[in-house]
Amino acid sequence: LIVASPTGSTAYNLAAGGPIVHPVVEALVITPIAPHTLTNRPIIVPASSDVRIQPISNCDDNQIIVSFDGQSGVPLACDDIVSVASSEQPLQLFRATSRSYFAVLREKLKWAER
Repeated sequence: LIVASPTGSTAYNLAAGGPIVHPVVEALVITPIAPHTLTNRPIIVPASSDVRIQPISNCDDNQIIVSFDGQSGVPLACDDIVSVASSEQPLQLFRATSRSYFAVLREKLKWAER
């Protein structure tokens, strides 16, 4: 399961089939990784949400690994809960280019190229 901010929506989230979320949208996107059914789809929730992730009741300890932003994984015990929330202080990003958000996406994702 991926929980991403708009900034992170063009990374692992996009690769897993999640939507691109414009940076001015105050939201979190929750995207299942390789779901086994077609009914498991990404969902966008308000940034004010407290997303709580808990393993299902019939899991075995050390079967679930949690990774934050691609860092080393940490085992998750069956009774653990992962809570994800947006910070009250927004991250100020420096943009060294005058290109628009969509121009950057077009270049990054190779839109309109053969």
